[in-house]
Amino acid sequence: MVDKFSGNLADEVAALRAEVAELKAIIRARPALTTASQGWRMTDMDIPSVAAGEIQIGSNDGDLFVATADGTKRIPTLNIPGAAPDYPGSFTSPATVSGTVLDVHYNALRADVVAQLHGPLRDLIEKGRTTTGSGLWLPS
Repeated sequence: MVDKFSGNLADEVAALRAEVAELKAIIRARPALTTASQGWRMTDMDIPSVAAGEIQIGSNDGDLFVATADGTKRIPTLNIPGAAPDYPGSFTSPATVSGTVLDVHYNALRADVVAQLHGPLRDLIEKGRTTTGSGLWLPS
């Protein structure tokens, strides 16, 4: 039988212990891959191959990505369209109705709601359709 160890076994163990101590020191000195004290920071990296049942989350070319065995999905900076309605001074419809609610009451309330929300809501929908990369919805 050939001896696996070329030298004194005690010397081999001492050398292995020194190598393990050196590797531990290197690991402690290595900067973290991410930091999270004020949000997550990721350094751009190549997108790796990912095995089935695994995912890889990272940054590539400034975009966040999720890689799976089925492919990679990039998550670009969200450009969420906004449309803020003007703050209404007041509704013109009555705040309360006593007695029987008449058609005129319903119609006045509906007109107030439509007048104040229709334009901004339509603007939001249109901006969501035309804003490239927003990820909100596709045009119908």
